[in-house]
Amino acid sequence: MSTELQPRSTRPLNAAWVGGVCAGLADHLGWSVLLLRVVAVVLAAIGLVGVAIYFALWLVMPPSAEQRSAPGLEANTRKGLRPRGSVNLTPVDLGMASALGLLGVGLLWMLQASVFALPAWVLLAGLLAAAGLGLIWWQADHLSTKELRRGSGWRRLLAPLMAHWTTLVTIGVGLVAVTAAVAVIVVAQPALGEVARTLLVLGLAVVGLLLAVLPWILSVRQALAQARDDALVADARADMAAHLHDSVLQTLALIQRRAGDPKAVTALARRQERELRQWLYGESLGSATLSEALSAEIIDVEDRHGVDVELVSVGDCELTPDVTAVVKAAREAMVNAAKHSGAERIDVYAEADPDLLSVYVRDRGTGFDLADVEDDRMGVRGSIIERVKRVGGRAIIRTAPGEGTEVRLELPR
Repeated sequence: MSTELQPRSTRPLNAAWVGGVCAGLADHLGWSVLLLRVVAVVLAAIGLVGVAIYFALWLVMPPSAEQRSAPGLEANTRKGLRPRGSVNLTPVDLGMASALGLLGVGLLWMLQASVFALPAWVLLAGLLAAAGLGLIWWQADHLSTKELRRGSGWRRLLAPLMAHWTTLVTIGVGLVAVTAAVAVIVVAQPALGEVARTLLVLGLAVVGLLLAVLPWILSVRQALAQARDDALVADARADMAAHLHDSVLQTLALIQRRAGDPKAVTALARRQERELRQWLYGESLGSATLSEALSAEIIDVEDRHGVDVELVSVGDCELTPDVTAVVKAAREAMVNAAKHSGAERIDVYAEADPDLLSVYVRDRGTGFDLADVEDDRMGVRGSIIERVKRVGGRAIIRTAPGEGTEVRLELPR
């Protein structure tokens, strides 16, 4: 007996004529999309039942996730520079859509001429509401997510509405159609008193407004969730890049320097392999506190670079992921000092208060001009400044040519 779950039905916007409901159901059920569109048209002509079903499915079926494309096109899509779900209808599609439209009009005319006819005001209100909501919902499906990923506050939420003047025009036309539908319903009830008429207008206005904004709310929530996921992925990639710079690239540089010593090269390679496995598979490094972790990193730096590192620690704290990030940043500061400062000794001072964790790494070497550090150099910006910033802390670097360097790492607790 198979236990596989049936995938959820979605709407492929790149194959949609209106909202992509029929195309999505055809993909999900394995049926002919033309057959489903004919059924939808027939049901729409029968008391507008098909229209209600179509809008209900439009609301509950999310847009299909975009297929991966060439790296450049995919990057522009993530940044909101390419429209989502662009539709390119062929002449055959336009001909079939016209034929189905004529079929629906004919069936509706026949039914209105029979005993199953809807009251004129019901038919008119239904068509106006369907046209208005269709325009608004279609626009919600094709909103730009660029500003949602960049802005903040209410401006961020309203940015899709202000993306282009055609968006405002389309939504305005849709709201006018929905308002006209409400007006038709109210006018068709002449027997109502003033209070009942007022309540009817308010009720219909609220329902119409909710139906109009609901797809927008869902689209904005989905875009914000995707933006959060993209941010998490970006942070994970940055952490990986920083780790590779701190470990693998440093080891490769040492191997190049000791290329004439096969034993030293083998030892470095094996050590790097163990560290990489520990990082990839989450094996414990045997350090449970800040002091232990700093001591382990100091031993490693001394072993690799042949420089003395003195540690003074006041207080201690548990080694959480945030504290680990500070330790890794301190290690990179020590490595930079060992490689570039020319100093024979590096001083490290760590202090763990109830409110603040501080780590200082100081050398009395050559120093450098921080403004001359290029943006693409990972050592200072990626492995120290950005790494600590991602966990809510900050890195302060004080240096000048000939005056040594002091790196101050702070993490609120």
